[in-house]
Amino acid sequence: MKRNLMPLLGVAFVAAIVATGIFYGLLLPRLRNGVSANAPATIVVAVRSLERGAVLKADDLRSTPASSRQAPAGAVSSVDQAVGRTLLSPVQAGQALTTALMTDRGVAGGASLAIPTGFRAVTIHPVDSTGVVALARSGSRVDIQVLSSQRPGSMTLYRMLENVEVLHVHGGNPDAQARPVVTLLVPPREADRLSLADAAMRVRVVLRNPSDTASSGPSSMTPDAIFAAKAQ
Repeated sequence: MKRNLMPLLGVAFVAAIVATGIFYGLLLPRLRNGVSANAPATIVVAVRSLERGAVLKADDLRSTPASSRQAPAGAVSSVDQAVGRTLLSPVQAGQALTTALMTDRGVAGGASLAIPTGFRAVTIHPVDSTGVVALARSGSRVDIQVLSSQRPGSMTLYRMLENVEVLHVHGGNPDAQARPVVTLLVPPREADRLSLADAAMRVRVVLRNPSDTASSGPSSMTPDAIFAAKAQ
């Protein structure tokens, strides 16, 4: 009787080994992945909203605990890893810092690294646009209007540029009468034209929806044209 049981015991033993192998081969990696995903980690987040082109300082950032599952790809794990690097995109308060959002460490250029190749950053001082400027942020899109008085008593409005990207809106001046300051990204030739217009004429900005890429082209208008259109 015992001899008859020996083959059965051998088969049962082999089956147990196979089952154990299957268990460790299939279930254990899943358990390990689950533990790894929930393992504690440290990420670095922005203390306040930061504009593109900002050079990061220690007081702009703080470390916070997070699980590996919550940490975005390329997340920075210490404040020291981010200090001194330049933001390539705007960052909101509480947003995690990743390597894709910043320049590489040791790269010279500072804030100028946020300027795309083939573009220039030019600053203008718009008039009568305080409300619009207050709504603009880095990445906003604006049209540029220029007001010119070539003869006494005459005024012409030119639509100079369309769909221009805002690089930076500078902080408000305590003097309420001060003109706002906006830095734009434009091709080199347009940078020259904008600099001249800002120095010699009155420049206005018109805020537009970033998804609206329609262009009407340059145009001009005088006060007489307003009344002529109204009479039609």
